[in-house]
Amino acid sequence: MIPDERRKEIVRQVNKSDRVTVEELTEEFGVSEATIRRDLSSLAEDGLIERFHGGALPASEQEENGTTDSIDNPNGKRAIAERAIDELEDGDAVFFDTGPTAREVAKAIPEQVSLLAATNSPESAFELRETCGEVKVVGDSLRQTSDALVGPSAESYLRKTNFDIVFLETDAVQSDGGLSVSNEDEARIKTLLCEGGRHVILVADGSKLDSRSFREFATLDDIDMFITDVSLSDEMRRVFEQANVTVVDNLLAVP
Repeated sequence: MIPDERRKEIVRQVNKSDRVTVEELTEEFGVSEATIRRDLSSLAEDGLIERFHGGALPASEQEENGTTDSIDNPNGKRAIAERAIDELEDGDAVFFDTGPTAREVAKAIPEQVSLLAATNSPESAFELRETCGEVKVVGDSLRQTSDALVGPSAESYLRKTNFDIVFLETDAVQSDGGLSVSNEDEARIKTLLCEGGRHVILVADGSKLDSRSFREFATLDDIDMFITDVSLSDEMRRVFEQANVTVVDNLLAVP
């Protein structure tokens, strides 16, 4: 059973039974507990179920009406994540930036891949724990608006550490090739990630394109690959080509 079909069946069972456990779903579908936990996390973020420790409940009426917070463009972010993990190899040292798309990448990591994982996102750390075991979490203080860990210890760690792959997020990809975010502390972290990554992969959906935020932290010259869900405009494609960035786009196109 493919993941999308399994998740639909999980929702059906949750709604039918009013309460299911991870153990029950593991036995039902013949997959690992880590896989079921990732499925439940994904469904909960889409407002289709409610999670509790060890299982799931039907979504509340408020969630069914779409009034709770959920990830914008979940299908696009999942498509980006599923393509992004193709870049991983066993033994890679990988940093997962803070943000919903990088978190989707963390959730999509297959169990059979062995990674040295680090992140400044508590949510990504939780997801990575299921597949990578030990995860290096860096940062001094947690920003309320973005759930990003930032601060001097994170910056010091990143100055001294090299990564095979960095999955990088941004608030905006400017028309001039600049990358920018709304917070200076996060900008410093991202600049260091670009400097310390052998292969820097920008993961961002189409809403970030041709926009601008407060603090520029890098340019496309600092990026090796860009993965997005939409098809780039001719103008934006030229901007990426001029920076010699490998582009993987239009992931939601109908085959």
